[in-house]
Amino acid sequence: MPNYIQDPNDSKKQVPGPKTDQHFDRVNQPATCSFTKQPHYVIINSAETVAFFFGSSASFSDLEAGGVNSVTASRHYTSFGAPAVGTKFDINPCAWSGSAAQTVTFVYKGGLDGQGRP
Repeated sequence: MPNYIQDPNDSKKQVPGPKTDQHFDRVNQPATCSFTKQPHYVIINSAETVAFFFGSSASFSDLEAGGVNSVTASRHYTSFGAPAVGTKFDINPCAWSGSAAQTVTFVYKGGLDGQGRP
């Protein structure tokens, strides 16, 4: 909820202040095979093969401790094939793997409760 400010037309009233950044959805195009905050959903930007990692931060750290080949190994990721451009997946992965950069966009809903706003 934004703070209230004095109404510019009536000094005896208050009106809602400007909305904060938390009121708006945010997007992120994380690097492949890097751990990131789990999104509310994922959008596919190019028709490339993609796979997602759904484990915890601890399990991802264990993979990193095993070296770069452990983090990128396909056996740790769930393959989604090559979905069409614009496909929306209501999934919450913490990492992704793909053959091209900027193949996916992670979307985080705005709002203090994470439910977005109209």
